[in-house]
Amino acid sequence: MNENTANKTLRIFLTEFDEGLFGYDVQILSDAATVGDYLDAINAFQTDTMADCIGCDGCCHERVPLTIADFCFSRYYQQDNGDKLAVWLAEVADLQFFGEAVDLQIKHKPNGACYLLDEERKCCSAHLHRTFACRTHCCLPRSERADALRGVIINSAEDDLVRRLLLELAADGKSDFIEGESRLQAANPDDYINAFANRPPQDWAQTPLIELTDGELWQELLKD
Repeated sequence: MNENTANKTLRIFLTEFDEGLFGYDVQILSDAATVGDYLDAINAFQTDTMADCIGCDGCCHERVPLTIADFCFSRYYQQDNGDKLAVWLAEVADLQFFGEAVDLQIKHKPNGACYLLDEERKCCSAHLHRTFACRTHCCLPRSERADALRGVIINSAEDDLVRRLLLELAADGKSDFIEGESRLQAANPDDYINAFANRPPQDWAQTPLIELTDGELWQELLKD
């Protein structure tokens, strides 16, 4: 059975759901497991298990939520262009709302493709700086608990990006990351607080998974 337990805090492994249908599952091995451990394990699982996807752009037309991790992955941040979330987001993000909830997602072209997709070569033009959602996307079915855990991490990390953006905008006397707009004037940063807020943005990977999940999901993730 292909799996990765290199960090000893969680395992991600290939499993058979129905006859002939394989996908992957995740099990937590330690309360010390962090978001960084999850990312390391799923990347190792993909390297060990999955074929190279160069030339396939099937996932490059999907909604991709942006997270605080993606700011740290970005060319903007890594090349020391500054630390302003608003400057980075003005370049890479579309803003939408689900009801009153703020949704920051990667820009798409008019044809629905991610703006970073090289459509001729069918590959990402910024692969080294790709998002957390892209890094953790396996083109395989997921167990219910694996799907739930990935969703909780991404949604929480997006909320933390929104929270930090709102605080930054308020400090700068602005209400949008696009000059002249005021789409975020009614948003409240307190509505987006979670465990990612307990550490500096660059330390997002140290966030314990147990602090992001509710008790029911955590108990499900511990099962053998």
